[in-house]
Amino acid sequence: MIKIGIVVPIYNAELYLEKCISSILEQSYSNFELVLVNDGSTDNSGRICDYYAGIDKRVKVIHQNNQGVLYARYIGLKCLECDYATFLDADDWIAKDTYENVLSYMEQGIDVISFRIIRYFDDSYQYTSLNNYHQGLYNKQQIEEMIFPTMIWNITKCTYGIDPSICNKIIKKDLLLDELNKVKNLNIFYGQDVAVMYPLMLQAKSLFITDNCSYYHRQRKGKEIAPYFLDKDYYKKLYLLYEYLSEQCKEHIELKKQIDYFYVYSVKLRLWIYGDKKRDGELFPFDKIPKGSKIILYGASGLGQLYHEQFLKINYGTILAWVDKDYDKYQEFGVKDIACISTIKDFNYIVIAVIYQETAERIKNNLIHMGVRAEKIVWK
Repeated sequence: MIKIGIVVPIYNAELYLEKCISSILEQSYSNFELVLVNDGSTDNSGRICDYYAGIDKRVKVIHQNNQGVLYARYIGLKCLECDYATFLDADDWIAKDTYENVLSYMEQGIDVISFRIIRYFDDSYQYTSLNNYHQGLYNKQQIEEMIFPTMIWNITKCTYGIDPSICNKIIKKDLLLDELNKVKNLNIFYGQDVAVMYPLMLQAKSLFITDNCSYYHRQRKGKEIAPYFLDKDYYKKLYLLYEYLSEQCKEHIELKKQIDYFYVYSVKLRLWIYGDKKRDGELFPFDKIPKGSKIILYGASGLGQLYHEQFLKINYGTILAWVDKDYDKYQEFGVKDIACISTIKDFNYIVIAVIYQETAERIKNNLIHMGVRAEKIVWK
């Protein structure tokens, strides 16, 4: 019977920790071991961990001084005896049948199993991330031919290929341990999963991608900004990540090119914090939209999804609605019919997320015909 190891690194997560742990202990598949790594918390997280270890023998707790997520994951994984391993962030949770749904793939001995993520804002707004590759099994040759060309960065779509998160994946323990051992002391903040996932895929002999939606990723609220964007050493640590990825992928010329694009994108995404709103490529038009604005995002194809991710990732404002004329293709994202625009009165701007000027002009004229003032319509 396949045994799964689960590691939760924890730092001051008392508000969400019980939901996270309960979602694991209530899994329909019960043959697992859970390690809670209390990474120097100063709140009640440590006591919550000890409580669950006292009521369920599958739970182990490690208390340590704060050493960061990568080291906490490594220490937790190292003490597990299991066939497969996975991770949860302490403020997230998983669906009850997460492990049962992928059991058959583990029984086949597949190296990496990936499922989809639900981005949770609150009970009224959440959306499901798309898979950038078709559901199914990929052998080593297919990984190299079908995944590698866009794995780290899809240059056409200006986004990653495989979601770098290691929390929405179940992976053979030995593969994970090898990669975490390499990066456990790497001094990075942004891109910690990136440093593990992409080099690991170079070693994987098989990958299964499923459209199951199992991992609930809690999003930041209000004007809260991801702490890695505020890190004064952001660029220094980003370059450490760049160097590490470049070295790990040095035998793969196509991946090296993708790493360059990922690096440049990551630099640009951070610029808005300094008040520098120069833009190019597929960056959201931050220079035209004041921070804190309430917007309607028009367009849900590749560029629209990119704008949506950028705007929310840095909590730049509020998206009151995401609309598209082909909304039925994107309903799982929460995209609505453009007709709903007439019912929304307090938006500041409508941002048109299309590439071609001719299309944008047609949309703009339609919006003006609907009664939207021209100065409220933004197209980059």
